[in-house]
Amino acid sequence: GKVDAVITDPPYGINANKQTLGKGKKEFERGGDWDESAPDLAACASAGRLVCFWGGNYFADQLPVTNDWLIWHKKNDGRSFSECELAWTNFGKQTRHLSHHWSGEEKEHPTQKPLPVMLWCVEQAGDVDTVLDPFMGSGTTGVACKNTNRDFIGIELNEKYFEIAQERIEKA
Repeated sequence: GKVDAVITDPPYGINANKQTLGKGKKEFERGGDWDESAPDLAACASAGRLVCFWGGNYFADQLPVTNDWLIWHKKNDGRSFSECELAWTNFGKQTRHLSHHWSGEEKEHPTQKPLPVMLWCVEQAGDVDTVLDPFMGSGTTGVACKNTNRDFIGIELNEKYFEIAQERIEKA
């Protein structure tokens, strides 16, 4: 069967596990090889009626053209990080934009989205009962689902992050 929506932030295949910030001034490693290649999103997309892929701009070769983007403006203008992140969707709502600066929320995963961003994202999907996140990470999508009375199915390969996600979702 299908879930109502697949909402996820998959590895982009851009080697985000090894990045340079500040115009080459600061290098850091997040460990592992988790972002060396992009996943095939076809199976993920076929699992739900509605789909949202954060980092959709990195998957232009896999996804059809859409006018239904979600844009998170990070409000960190002028820094070496990206000022925005893009999510490809088939929600049928045209492009939507949220400005939110990350502050005060503990970060449990290197690419974790802030809870207010994922709450907004889940709400953009509209009237959906069950959401699947096949790249669950630390479980922010699951927390957003629980906070909006939706059922959630999460999949995560890394045992450490699975345990973090499970704890966060149970608390929600």
